[in-house]
Order: sequence, then C-alpha cells, then structure tokens
Amino acid sequence: MKSYLLVFQVFVNVALAGPFPVQSIPADDPRILLWADAVVLERGPQDIAYTGEDQIFPSFGDENSAVGPADVTFGDGGDPFPVVSLGDEGSATITFTSPITDIAGPDFAVFENAFNSSFLELAHVEVSSDGENFFRFPSISLTQTSTQIPGFGTLDPTNIHNLAGKVPGGSGTPFDLAELRKHHPTLDIHRVTHVRVIDVVGSLSVAHRSVDSLGNPINDPYPTEHEFGGFDLDAVGAFAPVLTSYAAWTVSRNLVGNDALPTADPDQDGIPNLIAYLTGDTALAIESAATQVILRFQRLAYRAGGTLRVETSSTLDHWQPLVGATVEEAGEHLVQVTVTGPRSSGRRFYRLAAEP
Repeated sequence: MKSYLLVFQVFVNVALAGPFPVQSIPADDPRILLWADAVVLERGPQDIAYTGEDQIFPSFGDENSAVGPADVTFGDGGDPFPVVSLGDEGSATITFTSPITDIAGPDFAVFENAFNSSFLELAHVEVSSDGENFFRFPSISLTQTSTQIPGFGTLDPTNIHNLAGKVPGGSGTPFDLAELRKHHPTLDIHRVTHVRVIDVVGSLSVAHRSVDSLGNPINDPYPTEHEFGGFDLDAVGAFAPVLTSYAAWTVSRNLVGNDALPTADPDQDGIPNLIAYLTGDTALAIESAATQVILRFQRLAYRAGGTLRVETSSTLDHWQPLVGATVEEAGEHLVQVTVTGPRSSGRRFYRLAAEP
C-alpha cells in the first residue's frame, strides 16, 4: 500500500465582555498523561522597578512545588496550593523526561493558583524541542492600558489569549502546539521536551512592562510586593507522549475505518495519512535551477513503520523513483532532507511517496 503527496475536550465558558473564550482543563482531567519531571527556577524580584542592593525576591515555594500533578482544590484554610512564586519577569523551565507531542486539540495545560476567575496573574509560555531554542505562543491582551491595575486588582479573562493564568486554581490554561507551526517552522511540535513559563510584568511603565505579540502592553496586577509575588506556578500537564507508531498516531487523531488507511486524506489537505505521519504534516518543496532540481522535505526520525522516497513522471500516469540524485540530511530527530537531481528537458512532475 502506497501513499502519495502532490476529542474529547472539557471546557468552561465564561460569558464576559471580551472576544476570547475561557477554556480550562481540570487538574483531574483523565487526558493528562504526563506531568513535569523537573523545573529550573529563575526568580524575579518582588518589584522590578526597585533596583537597590536590598532588593527582595519572592520566597514562596521552590522547584519541587511545580513538579508532578496539579492540585485539584484549595487546601484547608484557603491554602494557595504548593506553588512556586516567580516574581516579576521570573521564569520556570519545565522538563518532560518523555517528550510531548501535538495531537488534535490542546496539548498541555499550565496551572496557576488564582482563587477566582478575575483575580489573575499572567505569564508568557514558550516551548522547545532541543532545550536551547524556545518559541513563544503568540499572545493577545485587550485589557485597557489607561489605568494601572493595582496589586490586588481584577482582570476580564475574555480579553486575554495565549497567556497562562487566565483560569482559577484547580484548572489549567490549555495550549495547542499546532498554533506554532506556521510561526516557527524549525520547532518540532511533535517532540517538545521543555515548556518555559515567564511571569508577565503588569506595569504600564515603558521601562518595565511586558507586551503581547502585537506590541500591546499587558496590564495585570502590579506591584505584587509579597513573598508569593508574580505568577504562582502549580504544575504543567501534557496529554500525549511522542507518537512512534502509525496506529498510535491514528488514535490520537480519532481516525477510524477508511479514514485511518495510510492512503486516506480525511482532512483533505492533500497529504495522505502515512506521509502526514512520517513528515509531521509537511509538504514537498521544489526549486528548479538551470541544470538541476532541488526537492526538500522533513521526516520525523523517531516515527517507525514507513519509508519515504521522491518519484518523478512526465505524464502524471507513470511514476518512477528519482535516480541519479544526491540526498543530504540534517538533524537528529526532526530531519531536514534535501534531494538534488538532474533537470530533465520538457515538463516534469515530482511527488513524495510513502509505503509501510
């Protein structure tokens, strides 16, 4: 069998004024299969505007407070959970021993300890597939910027998009890795090893403010001059580990029957299932020069169960493997493949083929 290339979700919706729905993942959601295994903490100060030698840093919690499962409810006596407070512009880099992957719908959730749906502290979220290069989710804040929200002020979560901390404690803010594909093509969304959470400095001061992906200042409670100042990270949970078999991949996409066949194209994007599985849903790119043709595609080295090859035809009817070509590969997990072959006279067609 050959292929060619020419949810279940639990949401809480809050009817408020802004355009962004409030979606949350319960801490006991059975879809969460992976929790953070380790955390590297870099705290920021209680007040970033104060630069004196006696600058104070938050002291609530430590790295271990963000490892493992999130807390389902507040503890006795209003305990704000065993969280770690990041301080202004502080960060926590979370590691998953088993890398996480992109599946249908949200892929992971970040848990904070807000005690209701309006007293919120926000954070940027970034991911990495190598632990060195991090890519940020494009965020939007439509909160007014004419008046500073004070330290214990409130926010409308429907004015906030792609920032962690927009839901109460006991639930997490979901993030979908698929959103990053078009923004960061070098990120392997099918094998993410790290998640980084960075406190948003809600100050409207030009010197210290945080901005969203559109350059808008993000107004959130500021200052928070206490031991649990800044974003309070409870946990990060993910829905699926890296998929290394075709069968697991079809299950993750809820494909059944004929839609699960290697040759099928259920989403009608022009990429048959087996090629989508082996390449991470990427297409074949072609460049033509005076004497040669250059074809580029990517493959996911950790996905077993199929092989890829480039084929050529002059009629679109009779296809043959491309011969006389050189193949170069770069990368360990997300492999960039470059195939360079001689350019033939007349019209020529090329396609990526896959077979189990």
